[in-house]
Formats: sequence, C-alpha cells, structure tokens
Amino acid sequence: MLKGAFETLKKCLTTAPVLALPDFDKEFLIECDASGGGIGAILMQNRRPIAYFSKALGVRNLTKSAYEKELMAVVLSIQHWRPYLIGRKFLVSTDQKSLKQLLQQRMVTADQQNWAAKLLGYDFDIIYKPGKLNSGANALSRVNEGELCQVMTSSQWKDEAVLRSEVHKDPHLLQIIEELQKDA
Repeated sequence: MLKGAFETLKKCLTTAPVLALPDFDKEFLIECDASGGGIGAILMQNRRPIAYFSKALGVRNLTKSAYEKELMAVVLSIQHWRPYLIGRKFLVSTDQKSLKQLLQQRMVTADQQNWAAKLLGYDFDIIYKPGKLNSGANALSRVNEGELCQVMTSSQWKDEAVLRSEVHKDPHLLQIIEELQKDA
C-alpha cells in the first residue's frame, strides 16, 4: 500500500499540471541541496518545477564537508541542465550561505578548484535560501539515504550456534531447508 501511495505521489509530481514547460524568455532558478548521502535539485520558473534531479553520493564523496557537498550539488545540477542554462542568466538557490560568494572565494583544495572550473562559461548568481525553506531539493537529496542506512546497519551474527538453533525452531524455515535439500 505504501509503495502504491509513493508511486501515485511521484506521478502527480512529475506530470502536468505540476511540471511546467520551460519558457526560454524567462529566467531559470535551480534550487539545490546536499545531504549526508546525496544531492538534489529542482529546475524552476515562476515558482513551478520544470525538472527534478537527484544523485546518490559515491563512497569517496560521503566524507566530504557540507560545503564541498553543497558545491557539488550546485555544479552537478548546472551541468545536468546545461542545455537549458548555457548562454542565459539564471539563479541558483542554496542553503550554504558561504556559496553566495563562490566565484570570489579562494578555492583551497584541488577538488574545489575542479568543481569551480566546471562553472566557467555560465552566467548565474547564487542566492541564499535557508534550509527549512528549501524542502523540495532537501527531500530529493535524501532519496537514497534509506538504502544507504540499510546497508550500513546490516546485522552480523557472532554466534553461529545460536543462529542454527533458532533456525531449527522455525517450522517455516525448516520446510524451506527441506525443499532446498531435495533439489540439491
């Protein structure tokens, strides 16, 4: 039932009249955010979504600072929507206040320099939007965190004897074992 409700909600959020068609005579806005496990962004015009973007962070990027993850969110979302954005002025909204002055900052690490270099050629301004007002992009940045947490919290049995005795107490598991042994 929960999966059906999720699919219905997803369909409602990704079809007309919710999704708007782009108007290339109007300014685009990207709302982006990063969380512990991913990044998310919404391409908008006139406060209406045109497209969504979400990406889980790879293992290498999970330990990055909040600043670096937010910078990654900005760069990857701009690259993702390049056909919409190249050659026109647009806005990027983020809850990382220090990114407002992104192009005037000194980039400390090689990764930061590489990310900033990918923004050359784009004409945009960054505006600060507090996290509590950035709920759409925030939710998209957390799409894969459930799966990530599930993998990180998998249980490990230290006492195999306890596991074996518990399995033999369960009639359903015993039936499965018998069926598997017949086929072997």
